[in-house]
Formats: sequence, C-alpha cells, structure tokens
Amino acid sequence: MKLGRWVIGTFSVLVAGCHSFGPDGLKGTHPLYNDAINASMNEQFVQNLVRLHYRDPTYFLDVSSVAATLKLDISGGLNQSSFGFNGTTGNDIMKFSAGADYQTQPTISYTPLQGENFVKSVLSPLALESVFALAGSGWNAQRVFGLCVERINGLENAPTASGPTPDVAPQHNQGFRRLMRLVESLRGEQLLIPRIDPATKEPEMEIRSVPEHADVVREIKQLLALDTQRDVYRLSGDFLHPDGSTISIRTRSLMSIFFLLSHNVDTPRAHKDAGLVTVTHDRRGAEFDWGQTLGGKLFHIRQSEDRPDLAFLAIPYRGRWFYIADNDLESKSTFMLLTQLFRLQAGAAKSVAPALTIPLR
Repeated sequence: MKLGRWVIGTFSVLVAGCHSFGPDGLKGTHPLYNDAINASMNEQFVQNLVRLHYRDPTYFLDVSSVAATLKLDISGGLNQSSFGFNGTTGNDIMKFSAGADYQTQPTISYTPLQGENFVKSVLSPLALESVFALAGSGWNAQRVFGLCVERINGLENAPTASGPTPDVAPQHNQGFRRLMRLVESLRGEQLLIPRIDPATKEPEMEIRSVPEHADVVREIKQLLALDTQRDVYRLSGDFLHPDGSTISIRTRSLMSIFFLLSHNVDTPRAHKDAGLVTVTHDRRGAEFDWGQTLGGKLFHIRQSEDRPDLAFLAIPYRGRWFYIADNDLESKSTFMLLTQLFRLQAGAAKSVAPALTIPLR
C-alpha cells in the first residue's frame, strides 16, 4: 500500500505540473519568437536598402503566421528485479521509474509581398493626411518632411534622389532645410493646424500667429511665397497654378523613400572602381558626399570587412558587412520611422502569391 501511495503521489506531482505547462510555454517562447521575427524583418529592410544602392532587385517577405505546438510526454513504470547471496533465492524488489519530455515544434509561414496591390502601395505618393498624422504624433518635423516630402511650393528637397543613384548631385535647397527648422521650432505651439474644410471637404492648413512667434510665422509664409495677410491656405498637389493662397506639396512614394535612404551607404573603393555602384559627382566633377543632403544627415549605413562589434543591425553582402551603428541614434530613429511608414503604406496590401510554410524541427 505504501508503494501504491508513493506511485500515485509521484504521478500527481507530474500531472499537476501540466496545469502550468501551457502558460509557462507561452512565456518561454513568445519573447524569443518576437525577437527573432523583429530582427529578421529589420535585417530585410537594411538588405533591400543596400540592394538598391547596388542596383540589385529588392524583395520583401512577410511572416504571416507562427504556429508552435507544445508537447509534454509523461512516462512511468514498475520494474521487478531480485537479488540473493551464495546461490540463495533472491528477494523481489519493485523499482518505479518516471519521466517527462518537453518539445516545441514551430511552423512559420512566409508570404511574398508582391502583386498589383503591393506594387501600387509602394509606388503611390504618401497621403498628406498620413504625413501630417506622423508629424503630429511626436515625430520630428524635419525627419518626417525630410523623408516624405519632395517639394513644397518652390522649395525642393533633392527630387532627383527619389530614384536610382544619379550621376549628378541633386539640388538640396537650403530654403527647405530652413523651413523645416522653423516648423520644428513651433512644434507644440498649435500654430500650424492641418484640417479638412467642412464645406469643400478639401485639406487646408491654418497658420496662426502670436506675438512671441510672429517673426517665425512671417518667415515661414515668406519662404513659401504665401499671402502674409491670410491665415488659412489650401493644401494641394498642383504645381501648375501657384498662388499665395495655396501650399502645394509633392510627397514621395514609399519606394522613393527607400531610394533616398539607399544613397548614403558607405561603399568600398574597390566596388566603386569596378563600377558596381554609381558614383555621384558635383558640378565641379568631384565625388559628391551624400551625407550633405537632408536624407544623408538623417540616415547612414556603414560598411566594414569584418562583422562590426557595435552594430544595431548588420548584414553580409557582396563580401562585406553593412550596418547601422548602435550609437547612431539619428539613423536608428529614421529607420524606426521607415518601418512605420512601410506598415502604414504597404501593410494592408494583400499578396495573391501562396505562402511558404516551413516546419522547424
């Protein structure tokens, strides 16, 4: 009876552990999958930026689902054995054995992001509502508009940088940078208010003025060639009929933003000499430094022969390591904004291609 009670008690302990097996399994695996998927997606972004720098085709895969099967096997048994001395008959001994085996079997499904909907989403200009929503959510105005806006009225923000690396340096208008600094200085003052006209249903911008910021507001209007006597201006994408009552804004597409950020990638001299990348020159014929542009000041991918020690993200490509330095907070912030823009613009695009499902053992 004692043996029976001991056996029952042992199994009771093992079975009782099953009650916490599911929650404990979730706590043990969820952070690991989260870290792995996040790192994989981030590395994919950096890889595609470097690909664009080398004029190589880009490709995006999305992790559509992760299914992990948790399995717990409990086993036990009784074994009879005997022993004796000097040939005498042995006494029977009952041996009890018990064990448990824990296994996890993940299955990951990848979905290629392609097809008409996805292509349209990455090639279509960003909606003004989305740009202003990002600027109003706490993001630095210079970062948001520096990435997303190509031109405001007569102020250009390197429009030729919105495609493959050009041979000639782009125009990076100092007036655009000045405008961004002025707009950023008014953040939180509720003086620049985008809204929808209740009558026409068209977007418009109210530019208020208060005595302590009157000079800043006046300079903003002058840079944009606006009628300084007005407070409300129509927002438009039409550059053919400029007037003092309209703020015309041309936004970039998501792919244009990828191109913009792909230019400021450090490249080995051997790759430049071999013609693997386009070397941009300024008007005097000297090699152009993309770090001088607003996009280059916001984002920088470095390269090294060996895997870098201090890297936020690093990928091997064409025999080198390309990476974002972990202490480059400017680039890390811009990269975070890029991922949000991608989810905002391309996240809703559904792919018609079949998913690639890989069971892992």
